[in-house]
Amino acid sequence: MLWSVVVIFLVVVVVQNLDVFTHKEALRLNLVIKKYKTEPFQLSFYFLGFFLIGLLLSYFHGLKERFKAKSEIKNHLETIRKLEEEIKVLKSLPVQKENTPYKETETA
Repeated sequence: MLWSVVVIFLVVVVVQNLDVFTHKEALRLNLVIKKYKTEPFQLSFYFLGFFLIGLLLSYFHGLKERFKAKSEIKNHLETIRKLEEEIKVLKSLPVQKENTPYKETETA
């Protein structure tokens, strides 16, 4: 539901500002030694390019966290497996009564 609202909002923004997104601009880079200039692009390509760069950066940043979580889950599953085996062994042992010393009641 939330994503539908976000997509509809973005479509409305793009449609109402179509002239802004179709406006053409060139990128310029001045590195004291050499100057670079691209052919004019539509601003929509800039927005799309920067969106994709941000998407890739967030994906690779989250990738590290996912690998950590995956290894932690494996460790926890191994611990669970070992504990379940220990429980199984303990359940199979016969129950032994403990010899408790008999308490004598004091009579005076």
